Amino acid sequence: MKENRREIVNDSMQALHALAKLMPQLHAQCSLADMLETISRALGASLAWVSVNGDDGLQRVVCAGEMTCHPFEVADFLADTLLQRHPRSWRVVYWKENIGRALFPHQHPGYAQLQSGVLCKLSTHNWHCSGYFFLAFNERLYSLPILKNIVVVLVEKLKDYFAEIIAREKTAQEMKRVVTQYKTLFERAPVLMNSFDKFNRCVLWNAECEKVFGWTMAEIADHADPLSLFYPDPEERRRVRESVNVSPLKDMYEWHPLRKDGTPLTVLWSNILLPDNSILNIGLDITERKKAEQQLEVKATTDDLTGCYNRSAILQQLELALEANARQEVNSHFCVLMFDLDFFKQINDEWGHPVGDAALLHFCNSVRELVPSDSALGRVGGEEFLLLLAQTDGKGAAQLSARLRTVLETNPLIVDERKLSLSFSAGVVEVCGEQQDTSALLRRADKALYEAKQTGRGKTVVAADYL
Repeated sequence: MKENRREIVNDSMQALHALAKLMPQLHAQCSLADMLETISRALGASLAWVSVNGDDGLQRVVCAGEMTCHPFEVADFLADTLLQRHPRSWRVVYWKENIGRALFPHQHPGYAQLQSGVLCKLSTHNWHCSGYFFLAFNERLYSLPILKNIVVVLVEKLKDYFAEIIAREKTAQEMKRVVTQYKTLFERAPVLMNSFDKFNRCVLWNAECEKVFGWTMAEIADHADPLSLFYPDPEERRRVRESVNVSPLKDMYEWHPLRKDGTPLTVLWSNILLPDNSILNIGLDITERKKAEQQLEVKATTDDLTGCYNRSAILQQLELALEANARQEVNSHFCVLMFDLDFFKQINDEWGHPVGDAALLHFCNSVRELVPSDSALGRVGGEEFLLLLAQTDGKGAAQLSARLRTVLETNPLIVDERKLSLSFSAGVVEVCGEQQDTSALLRRADKALYEAKQTGRGKTVVAADYL
């Protein structure tokens, strides 16, 4: 190898043959490191490097050969060389000996090992210096002008390649950076992101999906039908597949998949059709938000003490029932019962307000145990309640009222081993036929209730006489 190197750099003819053999191996499809490795191997150099000025003002250094050379060593070497020479006075400079001392610190193996070297500017078409090309050898070379000419020819051949390769590698690095960013975004985004292919196999499953659903991508891949893990109902599963594979939904729609532990979730899903015709599913887990909304809705319509509808909510239920009745919908007739607990002020005065509150709750629980599920009970005043009984006439309402009295008598409220029997008065209005005005209906019920209280309390009056 050593003799071959001497022949190449000391003999012009050998140099031409070496260049002719070397040139076809150098092309822009190579990486810069591979190109330098090919040059150093063909010429017998121990070290080859290129330092190129980037668009961002930073120098990029690529090295090859037996030696290891760090960019900061290249930067120091170039700085010392440029200080010693006028920038326009040279294109190629060479060292006959001790180049290692100029390039490396004394503890570096190359400090004593490297001898001859050559440095050449990389110039653009306007002679602006765009970088430097360097070769170094372990032994002293005696015909360095031949080596100088070899390097000049190489640089002329390769300077455009260098720029193209560096631009390509810079683009590749940028693409890698972008891919890394998007991968990080995909993995760490606080939204659900996944994708299933046309064979129903999961091909994307980010960390948020694993966190929310409890399944890993490997566990999903082992399942014959992954969607059945989240949607056990076949009909719902069919609709999910249709929304994803047949007509992707651009807007956010609400679905209710199951967690691994069987807990139902509320998720907003949207589907994005990608350029390769695959579909990316993006979702937001709104389970907790939905629960909070439901709790707020319940709180807004529920009486805190008794758990039945509050005044505004029961009146709204009454309006809905009247609208259905006005449209003469099937089984739209209903009855309104207005209750008032008898002697409730005396209960508060004698037993205390906590017992009064317990009495109200006891009364409501007793009503709820008797009435059908499609009825509606609401508190409209302190001890006054409104009950809507669907598909019930006045007679049926009076019968239910009688059963309620029996229940309250046989199951009194127990307070410190004392029994408190509750009594109530009630007014009933039967609603059927023509549309009724809410205020007028309530006045009729209240008038019937007043009649019940005026005639001895503890009774129910049907408002037939007040139509």
